[in-house]
Amino acid sequence: MEKRFRDYIRHLEKLDFEVLSDEEIITEREGILLQITVLHQDMLRSLVAAIGMLVCACIFLAAGFVHFFVVSYVLAAVFTICAVCFGMRFKSAAFVMNTLYTFVDKLSRL
Repeated sequence: MEKRFRDYIRHLEKLDFEVLSDEEIITEREGILLQITVLHQDMLRSLVAAIGMLVCACIFLAAGFVHFFVVSYVLAAVFTICAVCFGMRFKSAAFVMNTLYTFVDKLSRL
């Protein structure tokens, strides 16, 4: 999915916005908005997964504190690392989102 967004951003960077007709501007803007919608859905999935992982980590951490199981601490650490990975994915998607919104703004000014 990241490759598709990189290719699409590369396509947008190569466009000459000054020579686009009104129909082409509308078409490009609709394409960007479609990509933004797909990216929003991916970001939401990452956010839900990260929150789920953090909830699981909290549960295992609480179980570790109550019963002093080492396995619970290990599982809490694993779930925390997974949540951090999903958070980093969310952050990279947010960077792509800002780039796409920049191109929408450029097209809106034309």
